[in-house]
This record gives sequence, C-alpha cells and structure tokens, in this order.
Amino acid sequence: MLQSKRIKLLLEFSNRPITKRGQSIYVSGLGYYQCINFLKDHGLVECRGTDEKNQKIWVLTEKGKKFVGYLNKIKELLMEVKT
Repeated sequence: MLQSKRIKLLLEFSNRPITKRGQSIYVSGLGYYQCINFLKDHGLVECRGTDEKNQKIWVLTEKGKKFVGYLNKIKELLMEVKT
C-alpha cells in the first residue's frame, strides 16, 4: 500500500535523483530504505549506478514517471475542487 511518506518520496524523485537518505526531507533512517525497497519492488524506481561516494543513485522508471504524472493530476484536481 502507498503510504503518505512513500508518495512524498516518489514525488521528490520527480525533481531530482536521490542518492542517500539525507537528501530526502520526508523520510529518514530505516524508513528511507523501506520506502526505496517498496518503490523498487513495484517497478517505480531503479538504481542508476553510484556516485563518487559509492552511494546508489535512485531515479524514476518510466512506470514511476507515469505514476507521478497521475499523482500530480490528482493534486491538480483536488486544488480545483478546493477553490
């Protein structure tokens, strides 16, 4: 199931690749790795090598980009309803 922190982390990926848990402002510690594993297991993110510190670089897959597009559309629709 997609929890709030997983959705926020997924949306954060749409802005830039994530290389370490410290870069995520929504998830820290063990929760970061649990979120990454969930997103990876569902085909939404993938590892694109490592950086100079040997930390994995996580990016959205095509499926992940499509999913983020749906989330953004839902956000837009909710904002329309709110106004």
